[in-house]
Amino acid sequence: PASVSRMHHDSFDDGDASSEDGGFLDEFVDAERALGTASGSGGSEASTSGVFTSAFVNHKAGMDEVDKAHVRQVVHDMSKDSAHHRNEQVRETKVLSKIREMLEKKRKLSDDQLRRYQREVDVFVSALETKRDLSKTWIHVDMDAFYAAVHTLRNPEYATIPIAVGGIGMISTANYVARKFGVRSAMPGFIAKKLCPQLTFVNSDFTLYKHYAGLAREVFRTYDPEFDALSLDEAFLDVTGYLVVNKLTPEEAASKLRLEVFQKTGLTCSAGVAPTRRLAKILSDVNKPDGQMILRNDRGEILTYLHALPVRKVGGVGKVLERVLQAFGVVTVGDLWTERAAVHALFTTTTAEFLLQVSLGVGTELRPEKPEQGKVSRKSLGQEETFPATSDFQFMETKITELALEVARGLVTENLRARTVVVKIKQASFEVTQRQVSFEFATCVGEVLAQAALTLFRAETNAKNQQIKAVRLLGVKASGLEKNDEDTAGGVQTKVDAVLFREQGVLPVDGVSFTCHCSALVLETERHTHLDWHFARETLRLETEAETAKMLAAIASRGHGVKRKKGKEVDKTQKTLFQAFGGKK
Repeated sequence: PASVSRMHHDSFDDGDASSEDGGFLDEFVDAERALGTASGSGGSEASTSGVFTSAFVNHKAGMDEVDKAHVRQVVHDMSKDSAHHRNEQVRETKVLSKIREMLEKKRKLSDDQLRRYQREVDVFVSALETKRDLSKTWIHVDMDAFYAAVHTLRNPEYATIPIAVGGIGMISTANYVARKFGVRSAMPGFIAKKLCPQLTFVNSDFTLYKHYAGLAREVFRTYDPEFDALSLDEAFLDVTGYLVVNKLTPEEAASKLRLEVFQKTGLTCSAGVAPTRRLAKILSDVNKPDGQMILRNDRGEILTYLHALPVRKVGGVGKVLERVLQAFGVVTVGDLWTERAAVHALFTTTTAEFLLQVSLGVGTELRPEKPEQGKVSRKSLGQEETFPATSDFQFMETKITELALEVARGLVTENLRARTVVVKIKQASFEVTQRQVSFEFATCVGEVLAQAALTLFRAETNAKNQQIKAVRLLGVKASGLEKNDEDTAGGVQTKVDAVLFREQGVLPVDGVSFTCHCSALVLETERHTHLDWHFARETLRLETEAETAKMLAAIASRGHGVKRKKGKEVDKTQKTLFQAFGGKK
């Protein structure tokens, strides 16, 4: 394939990753994942492109003057006969069916029932109000068209021409010149090219992006040493203490921060300042690019601003949830407040509570709790690639291997191991299949992950008697993560002593030392202990290979992924041979 688009995500969610519907709207998880995460227009005809075409006309910085009707028409014309469009029609029908069910449920609610729901929700409102916290000041920093801006910094001629990072299959972002034509992130490149024939594609360069993200983060640390990076191009900073120490207003701090980022990187960013993280993220998008907006820590000002805001502006409200809310006459956050009893009656508890918090402007005041010592905060780590549909199984197996090895490198970098491997296959028809297998042990060995992923892929294609004829996306994900805290240099004390000896340029008085084949400088008196450690580690490796072979054989014989069953409780007082010689305690 000539053009490949690589998506670096921690999960396999498709489309514009700016929305977070899945965790809140339980009833629509499957539909939301399939439809992507851009906004919907509230259309009602399943026979048209509906949600699919409107996915490319929701608000995005730099696109205020775009002819949305023209974009819709182009998207429709170029996709109406495609497998993806037919798949979207099926999804659209399911969403509309669910909406009709909910509307019917609402119609049957009596006045007494609505009053009861109103009383219940108002009790919850009182509880939320008592917990309202206006003491924090959060800044959400969002780099402007980051990937495109980095390339423009290196190639100034890009500043005046429309460019998009990606290729004919998919683009990850576009500069502000291209956005004026309706070109945007998560848009197929061939549609972008139709909207803007003079569009120039630029290959992604994550090494370059990480470099500039690192420079920006050096600035972030001076404001909040524990800042939370959501991705390479955005972060949350708690500047409550910084304002007091430096005697600055929120406006002054945001302006100073943006200036220092520009001086450090040559790139612009935008900022939102508010007493909650959710509000700060909303505000950072208001005056893009190279702007800022501040919402004072005042309840009345917060509610006035929020209640005029379209619900789609809120992080966590994607196109399907927006579509459902529109069916009930909820367009703004103020409408959410007015219809809080109906929302409480019709949605799941999780969704209803989230939407109520949104309507009150509460929640996300505090930094998310960090995991306990030894625990892992992230749930998964994955890689996936989109490419022109292909039937070349050798290409696909090579791609699976490459993705698995990238995942393994990511695990090593973050000092993690994984117990589960997941393979994702998206066919040319846009049908998505995911299969997984879990190990009896956690690993970060690339060859083990790759072999497991390949076995899952082959089992899936064989199970369907080669009915998978063409594939347009492959992904590999590692989950069930745990810390990889094994000692890897032959004993902690030996390592410390060796470093001290090298620093001082002397040998210990109680004997000579020798350099092992693993490059460790070891006391002669500890030679046997160190060599025994290598023996134990080799034993562990052989045991691991044996377990892997058994697991892969089981997958192949069953023809599908298997989930790890709960085993017997491990006696943690017992040590393995490896642990006995300096391994994991």
